[in-house]
Amino acid sequence: MVGHPGRRTQVERRAASEAALLRAAAELIAERGFERTSLRSIGARAGTSREMPAYHFGSKESLITRLAERAHERTLEATTEALERTDRQVEELSALEVLRVTIETYLEVFIAADAPEERAVVVMWGATFPSDSPLPAVVHADRKTHRDLAETIRAGQQDRSIRADADADAAAVLVMGMARGIAALSLAHPDAADPAKVQGLCGEAITALLQGPSPTVSDSPETLATSRRTSRPG
Repeated sequence: MVGHPGRRTQVERRAASEAALLRAAAELIAERGFERTSLRSIGARAGTSREMPAYHFGSKESLITRLAERAHERTLEATTEALERTDRQVEELSALEVLRVTIETYLEVFIAADAPEERAVVVMWGATFPSDSPLPAVVHADRKTHRDLAETIRAGQQDRSIRADADADAAAVLVMGMARGIAALSLAHPDAADPAKVQGLCGEAITALLQGPSPTVSDSPETLATSRRTSRPG
């Protein structure tokens, strides 16, 4: 039996429904904060039944977990695109160059945010500050990000693009904190500075702090990520 070509499958309908709920959750978290966002309000904002979020995700925590995962996936996709757009093969780039592209692309995604997901992520960071945080998924994502950055820095110490005397874990905290602080301030005060110049200065700061004895990154204001602009992940 041949189906109607314009009719969506059950899987497609479910995916569309989940995407609408995630967007609604992001909008409400960005507007009201995590604590004041309920599953019922998410369903109402998405234009579905108030029970639909529980049907799809089971709990508010599970929905937030998926929202955090999706934000991480979007940033990874954008970083991969940026690395592929460089003039050389990814394998030829030093770890310091990879670190700069990663952070500059991260800032590009968050500073140029025209969707609520990124703002919601910034709001959720704040909700992880209490020791009894209700957002274990966000805390887990934070730890993974820190580990990934520290591994990149250690790789840079191996290829001599990053100074050997830098503590990789401490440097990862510094880089992560700088990027997140910039993202939060840029979302709160979008007209404070030119985003491209902020990205450039961030890249230069990373080079100045971490560059090893064998320079591998240009000191010019044109940074790797800003000179090869990438489109924001969808």
